Amino acid sequence: MKKLIFAVIIILFHSSAFSQSTIEVKYDTDTKGNYNFYCINNDYCKYVLTLDFPGSINIKTYVLLPCKVVVNPGRTSILTVQPDNPGIPLSLRYTYSAQKGCINPKVNPDFVYLMPVGKGKAAEVFELDLLKINDNSPKPKDWYVLGFRMKYLDTVYAARRGVVSGMSDVAKLKLTGYNYSSDENFIEIFHDDCTFGKYEVFSKIFVTPGQKVEAGDPIGLAGGEKYSSGPHVRFGVFYNCQQEKGNNNSLDQKVIWAYVPLVFCTTEAPKTKLIKGKSYTADYPDAVITQEMTKNQIKKWEKDKAKPIKK
Repeated sequence: MKKLIFAVIIILFHSSAFSQSTIEVKYDTDTKGNYNFYCINNDYCKYVLTLDFPGSINIKTYVLLPCKVVVNPGRTSILTVQPDNPGIPLSLRYTYSAQKGCINPKVNPDFVYLMPVGKGKAAEVFELDLLKINDNSPKPKDWYVLGFRMKYLDTVYAARRGVVSGMSDVAKLKLTGYNYSSDENFIEIFHDDCTFGKYEVFSKIFVTPGQKVEAGDPIGLAGGEKYSSGPHVRFGVFYNCQQEKGNNNSLDQKVIWAYVPLVFCTTEAPKTKLIKGKSYTADYPDAVITQEMTKNQIKKWEKDKAKPIKK
């Protein structure tokens, strides 16, 4: 009888809240003595999965180890492990780590976003200073997060279509005069190009994890009344930029997030990079809202848009 020994190490890096069952690596066996590994991704975005077999004896695979693969939500087949010598007992040990995002995503720096404030409303822009963020996370590349000054309880809108992949709505800040709080309410939206849009500082959130949103959809109400900058919403877009192995070819990884210098559609200019200290007026042209939709999706969107609003 073949002897099977296994060990599992789950390493998950990200500020969003999720359980350790978010990413599960399992296997099935077949009549030939093969172990067919697959991943169950219980989240709403893609992950980079790294799978390795340190200390295993008498195994053979047809992929380079450690194996690194992008797994979609749901089930993804990974690889097959075979006995190198069928006449010798197989000892199998595997470890894996998972990180939100994709491998070398292709990010378009000229993609046009909506301002997260209401159509026709003006908002002064400021930049969130990375030096004021005193947490223990690895420092990101090309840090770029904008703040939009709003009135308390103003509606916040999605700047781009996507799927809600993370959120927190339980923050209750007790003090006043905040510059930044890592405990703030936020919404994370996963985009088709494997970037993530993060919106922060909400008094109320309308969306739920896994919900699909279109550009221009309302997602919550602005908070920030306890901040020194006043009520506002913060918005930035980031992606998984780099994963570096630790010493001895281990699965310990240094995660680096890269930020996108965003281009917005405003009434002042259809494509512009916003300058801190200036005010801009949000414009919501159909061409920007539907730029990532298929023809059928556009038809449905236009039909829904034409429906009378229920009072």
